[in-house]
Amino acid sequence: MTVLSLSACTPVNRAVGDTQDTTSEVAHDSVHASDAEVGFVGSEDSAADKLAIDALVDADINVYYAAFNAADDGGASTAQQSVTDFVARSVDFIVISGFNITDTNRDAWVQTLTNAREAGIPVALLNPNNLPDDNVLYAAALTVNDRDANASRISDAVMTIIHDEPHERSIVVSTVS
Repeated sequence: MTVLSLSACTPVNRAVGDTQDTTSEVAHDSVHASDAEVGFVGSEDSAADKLAIDALVDADINVYYAAFNAADDGGASTAQQSVTDFVARSVDFIVISGFNITDTNRDAWVQTLTNAREAGIPVALLNPNNLPDDNVLYAAALTVNDRDANASRISDAVMTIIHDEPHERSIVVSTVS
């Protein structure tokens, strides 16, 4: 019965939190930024991760950080385990920084992202190197460009996706307040 209730959280033919052209099909209680819990999976670029995390924290968003560990297959196994842990923790949103799907780790990443999707947790890929072929596995790809005057604040983009409001599939974000 639990499996049935979890799969009911997944919208048909799109990712959780992927509402590019329509309003949400599911009525959601508004989550205030100070109540939002974001699981942040780190990358090789810890300085860039820190800028993004600081920008989220400055907006009163609660961030749980999982550090990058290159000791295992380029960090993929640790990152996948971190996503699994955040799903178990029932965070509101997962950010995977420096996401890199390869032929070697593709099946494991697809399963990991599918588990997050089935749990009803939207996932954003921050500065991804490669994207999954199946775009129902993530809500948006976020690219940091602090010099772009039209960039959205990363905290605004995250809250838009958490609120299941319409947004682009690719969003240029800024870590500058």
